[in-house]
Amino acid sequence: MKKFRYFILVVAGVAVMLGGCKDKEKYDESAFQDDLEPLSEDEVEAMDQNGDGEMAVADESDLEQQQDSEGAAGSGDTDGSASSDAADSQSEKKLDENGTYTDKDEVAQYIYEYGHVPSNLTAADYDNADSMLPVEEGVTYQQCSLDDAGKQKLIFTQDAKRIYYTDDDGQSFDEIY
Repeated sequence: MKKFRYFILVVAGVAVMLGGCKDKEKYDESAFQDDLEPLSEDEVEAMDQNGDGEMAVADESDLEQQQDSEGAAGSGDTDGSASSDAADSQSEKKLDENGTYTDKDEVAQYIYEYGHVPSNLTAADYDNADSMLPVEEGVTYQQCSLDDAGKQKLIFTQDAKRIYYTDDDGQSFDEIY
């Protein structure tokens, strides 16, 4: 009798795992088609003229920064010139070549300006074995860690004109320059 109870219990468990406990709703894809409209040729042409040919994907932090900058622009001047001037002066601020930097934006700017890492960081070859970064003949990559764990890194080309940031040990990258 015990074996029969175990058998029934196993069969019921398998049935629940394979079939689920409730009815599944069927989705009608036609409900989504009403929202989709193809772009007109004028819209496509305007996008081609205004774009740089590359599509940028914004993550949550990018969206938050954009909302913060819009909020700051709205609270000050009506044209937002004060906040854009501050951003321009920050990006134009020349870093000291003999200085030491650990902030990712400052280190990236330093590498972009001087072609090497600051004296407090060490650069090492990055092999790009998984081809997560663009693969081009003659282009090699170097990396420098920004944290002790080695998860936050800047990876840059030998000419230091393309710089990428990863905070998950190379699982994803954000292009900085």
